[in-house]
Formats: sequence, structure tokens, C-alpha cells
Amino acid sequence: MKLLGDIFTNPLFIIKELQRNEAKKCASFLKGDILDIGCGSKPYKGYVKYARYIGIDRDVDLRPDAQAKSEELPFKTNCFDAVICTEVLEHLQEPGKCMLEIYRVLKTGGYAYITVPQSWGMHYEPHDYWRFTKYGMEYLAKISGFEIIRVGKIGGFFSLSGQELIDVLWAKLTGIFSFLGLKWAERAASVLCFPLSFVYYVLGKSADWIDNRFAIGWAMLCKK
Repeated sequence: MKLLGDIFTNPLFIIKELQRNEAKKCASFLKGDILDIGCGSKPYKGYVKYARYIGIDRDVDLRPDAQAKSEELPFKTNCFDAVICTEVLEHLQEPGKCMLEIYRVLKTGGYAYITVPQSWGMHYEPHDYWRFTKYGMEYLAKISGFEIIRVGKIGGFFSLSGQELIDVLWAKLTGIFSFLGLKWAERAASVLCFPLSFVYYVLGKSADWIDNRFAIGWAMLCKK
């Protein structure tokens, strides 16, 4: 039921569903005391077994457990069993500093789950600085001291093409329906985008493997 609800209401359904699926593959490694960097609404909290779950974010409106810079984490060395950092590094001028901080706060033997975009339009401007290939992510992880356990591709040519098309169409439709007010305009646009979301999600699941050069992004599990 949640899947159906999301596909009708979330214009980013394809990318969010692919991200959730990838996170589930690594969830068993993420347990104990967990730090979620750039936590937003903590979308992965329900997938992990935690003793303590601390989310940090710069946006006070999201009500994080703490406000902090990801390049200067306000925590002691070797104090977390796992760290989650999703779709954050592209918004940092020096993402390597964040990787070093993740390594620092992790306990020896702890795991970090990190996701980044390879292909996506500009967002949260002007703080949008980078896009990453899997080789760039592997390089950052290795020079920070991590052992790479798994690198997973999020999406491919068809899911990427569909999600970008839907993103543009949704924005245009929201403008057309602006007379309804923002909330209802966005809902109307999302419903009208549903057929494309469904078609491209299915197409991506069945055919994204055809050409591995394309990806929406990458998910990495690494170990200290």
C-alpha cells in the first residue's frame, strides 16, 4: 500500500524507491549506535536495528536531534557503530572532509552507508557542487582509510531518463495548476505524472542493466 501511495503522491517516486531498495540490501550492517548525517526526515530509520539513532541536519525546520556541519561533527572519536550519509557529499565544497569525519567518529569495525548522485539536475542551489562516478566514490573512501564492502548502482538509463522527464513535467504542471494553491497543485501534478512513473519504474527495473554507463547515483557500504 505504501508503494501505491508513493507513486501517486511523490514525483520523485522512481529515485526514492530505488534508493530504499539499495538501502535495504545494506541495512543488516547498520545497527547499534547510528549517526545519520543530513538526516532530513530520517527515511532509513525504520530499516535498521539501532540502540541509539542520532540525526543531524542544518535545517532546523526538520527538527534534527542536533544541528551540525558534516565536515565538523560534534562527536567524540570512535563513538558510533554505523554512519548513514545519503545525498550529502554533493552539497559540500570539500566532501573529503566529511569522509574523514565519518571515519573518525566510527568505531573500529563500524560501517558507513553513503549515497551520491551521478546524474541529476541542480538542487538546493547554490550549495550544489559535485556529481560522482563510482570510481570517484571509491577513491574518496580509500584515501579516507575505508575498506569498501559493496558499491551498488542506483538506477540506469531508463529510470534516469524517466525520472528526469517526470521532474520537468511535474514542475510545469504544478505551475499550470497554481490557481489551486501550492499543496493541491503539487498533488494534481503528481497524479497526472503517475502513468509515467509506473511505466519508467517497470522499464528501469527490467532494462537498466543493458548499459552500465548510466546511473542516477551510487550507494557504497564501507568499513573502518
